[in-house]
Amino acid sequence: MDIIVTAQRKSERLQNVPIAITALSGDAIANQGITNLEGLSTAAPNLKVVAYPTSSDTLTLTMRGQGAGDVGQITRDGGVGLYVDGFYIGRPQGALLDLGEPERIEVLRGPQGTLYGRNTTGGAINIITKKPSGEWGGSSSLTFGSRNLVRGLASVDLPAVGNLSVKGSLVYVDQDGWVKNPGVAHNFGEFNQLAGRVSAKWTPSSYLTFLYTYDRGRVRTTPLYYVNPGLEGAVPGYFADKDRTYAPLELRSSETQFVDHQFTAEFRLSDALTLRSLSAYRGFEANQFTNYGLAQSTASFPLTVEQEAYYRTRQYSQEFQLLGDITDRLDFTGGLFYYREKGRHDNVSTLGYVTLGFSSDTSYRIDALSQSYAAYAQSTWTPPVLDDRLKITAGGRYTRDKRRASRDFSSGGILIDDGVTNRQKFSNFSPMGNIAMQWTPDVMSYVKFSKGYKAGGSAESAPDFTQTFGPEKVTAWEAGIKSQLFGRLLTLNLTGFYNTFDNIQIDFVADPVNTAIIATYNAGKANIKGVELDASLNPSPDFGLRGSFSYLKSNLETVTALPGTIFDGPFQVGENVAGYFTLPFVPKFAWTLGADWTFLRLNDDEFSAHATYSYQSAVFTSSGAGPLVPGRDFYRNDAVKNLDARINWTRPIPAGRKLTFSIFADNLLNNRRSDFIIGLGGTALTGYQTSASPYNEPRTIGGELRLDF
Repeated sequence: MDIIVTAQRKSERLQNVPIAITALSGDAIANQGITNLEGLSTAAPNLKVVAYPTSSDTLTLTMRGQGAGDVGQITRDGGVGLYVDGFYIGRPQGALLDLGEPERIEVLRGPQGTLYGRNTTGGAINIITKKPSGEWGGSSSLTFGSRNLVRGLASVDLPAVGNLSVKGSLVYVDQDGWVKNPGVAHNFGEFNQLAGRVSAKWTPSSYLTFLYTYDRGRVRTTPLYYVNPGLEGAVPGYFADKDRTYAPLELRSSETQFVDHQFTAEFRLSDALTLRSLSAYRGFEANQFTNYGLAQSTASFPLTVEQEAYYRTRQYSQEFQLLGDITDRLDFTGGLFYYREKGRHDNVSTLGYVTLGFSSDTSYRIDALSQSYAAYAQSTWTPPVLDDRLKITAGGRYTRDKRRASRDFSSGGILIDDGVTNRQKFSNFSPMGNIAMQWTPDVMSYVKFSKGYKAGGSAESAPDFTQTFGPEKVTAWEAGIKSQLFGRLLTLNLTGFYNTFDNIQIDFVADPVNTAIIATYNAGKANIKGVELDASLNPSPDFGLRGSFSYLKSNLETVTALPGTIFDGPFQVGENVAGYFTLPFVPKFAWTLGADWTFLRLNDDEFSAHATYSYQSAVFTSSGAGPLVPGRDFYRNDAVKNLDARINWTRPIPAGRKLTFSIFADNLLNNRRSDFIIGLGGTALTGYQTSASPYNEPRTIGGELRLDF
């Protein structure tokens, strides 16, 4: 079955879109047991999704080695854009931790500088939800599993009343944590979410459609538990157990609340021309608490490290899109975009010196404002040659950004910064060109050139808050072949790319004692090249194999020693110190192999099995873990090895309804790995002596009952 996508703002068959894209239908998402964004790592080459170290309700997204240095900072942006129905989600706190029941998910790999704009140097993820159909229908499901997992999902599509259609959904998830914390009310790794969504579509005429969507949700979590094997034997009473704390640790739950309003108006000006208006508001508020336990040992004094953070942001966006056909051979997509985000971030870090019996606080408050203006256009021409099998696409986007941030900073009760402010303005033009050739109805190749742009900003905990960094820019070349062979039994898509980066944004620990002091600079040039393969084989309607493979090779060419940094002194200003740095979150190899098999049909009953095995090689989690850094492996995550499996029994029941019972196992082989390792005890110059890391969730086994009506 063909998948129809809207990656280029118009409906197209997936195999005809000349870009690197992975698309999953709603059925594929359900059969593979993907219920959250983390699950997408198994479905798309070169996409990595991990929980942020200080809060398990915040996700770090990286694609083709590009992402965010620190998603907890509101003074900077990431390199992977997250969209819901085309609306940009600026902050990852509490963002779609449970996907609900999407219609499909599109993962666009590589810079998306034209249609998706700023902050997509790595790619974009677009979750497309099910819209009101105006016909009675819906579904409900109930899931139970390990560690008291309960997940309930219900959606209902109401019959149209005149020209008005309404659809609503509700999801509830609750699960105990997997790291026991004896003697304390909360364990590490707890998760609870309640969220709802209502959409209303009004079609007063065949040329006019209005769609309004309201989302609201609340997420409660406890943090991940950091294990430090380097302290065993060095600190009396400490043991490094990934499933149990060494002592009762004070722990409170974190809570995030979010609300979304999305309004789309579509006007068909003619049969060949459509105007859209997309207006959105998103607000979120979060109180986050982290207890690292006995996180490190400095100068023989064991430390407890706790962190409290408060976030509040409000984002507004307005976009106008004009798309259609200028002639039979020339189509057009253009638009104007405005984005405004205002936020606040309060952070308090407490270091408790257990041996000496006292603690010290470091705290700051950040107030930030970001505004972005953009105009873009993209057009595809089909020249009257080669039987109309050649398509030439050109586009570009012009962006202007303004940022302002202020900081109050104190340490040990001493006020250091009082309203210190930085301001920035920058602009960018990102062009794109694409030549695609449809050799046969089932074989197409393309070559694409594009540029992308990640906005500049400032580092919240930098020693000098007036020290800002500028935009990071990428130039990308991509070539691909998309094919369906042997009567479309085999789908084989191959992509190769080469990305070069200018003014790449580099993070490093700026204080040899306090690893929370992070500075960011535009320090040099880099390149990433790679190959990606997507394949599926469907020899019969009842059996299919699917797989993906990716290879990445990164090269950090230059990092210039700048004045006022830890390199000012040991090195000459301007000297290349690239050997002390690396590009984080770049898995050299990643592959996935999956199978879907309907193995038995009894009358109208259907039995099917689905399994997915995924692998991602080890990655470094910090820029400051270059080949010249002693102890750099203290910043290396373990490789990801994961097997998920599901068996479904589906039975039709009267009145056109369908009942499905499933048994599933996530992480069936119970592979345990360090998930976000942090090196401790030094800097890129002095090296690291130990590390701390949480471990991933153990095996989850459960059952699900689903009713479609």
